[in-house]
Amino acid sequence: MNLGGTRLEGKVALITGSTRGIGRTMAEMFAAEGAKVVLSGRSVDKGEKNVERIRAAGGEAMFLPIDVTDEDSVRDGVAAAVEAYGPITTLVNNAAPTALVNVSFKPLHELTLTEWDDIIRGSVTSAFLLTKYTVPHLLAAGGGSITNISSGASVFGVPGLGPYSAGKGGMNALTRVIAADYGTQGVRCNTIIVGRVVSYAADRGPDTSKEFLRVGNPKDIGYAALWLASDEAEWITGSEITADGGARYNASEI
Repeated sequence: MNLGGTRLEGKVALITGSTRGIGRTMAEMFAAEGAKVVLSGRSVDKGEKNVERIRAAGGEAMFLPIDVTDEDSVRDGVAAAVEAYGPITTLVNNAAPTALVNVSFKPLHELTLTEWDDIIRGSVTSAFLLTKYTVPHLLAAGGGSITNISSGASVFGVPGLGPYSAGKGGMNALTRVIAADYGTQGVRCNTIIVGRVVSYAADRGPDTSKEFLRVGNPKDIGYAALWLASDEAEWITGSEITADGGARYNASEI
């Protein structure tokens, strides 16, 4: 991580699910471009270590253990971030109920209502809650951006991913509503539809070169999110940007 960029200078960014993978990488990249970054996630230990890495490189960051599915936790976490850094200008809804999805991979008729509700809450309700409590601060700052991290499962029918597909599809629709609700007040909202991304080489699995340009890594998504958060994208809102290496041409590989 090399600091010294200024593309996000003066911005305060809250990135959910930023203790590992895509979220951690985005936090590092945003800090490297001058943003004050608020990391959040379930692991306090990982979150604090990520903050240490950013600070050691000269960036400014803090960690808050926000439960994105709990309204009180979201409200209090946003308030703490604002107290520390001032009005939030950039929100990235990256957190996802990955652990729940992994154990609930089954046809719809085998799902319990609890499994459905928990995954929907972790996918789209969490994005609503973060938006609800950050928008007033975005408006107070004179505008800003919200980026929702979605999935190829939101646009393709993937067996076994019913609630996750529905939740991420809802996030895509929420993006358009947010853009329409707040566009005239300077708040932009976009979605990044993510394909297969792995954080470590050992996780790459079998060769997929015939289906993908290549398997993605967190920086591929980080660069897209960085651009959307910057003033370079000030005319982009309500859009879905696909970053999947061409996987959309082979839905079986999403």
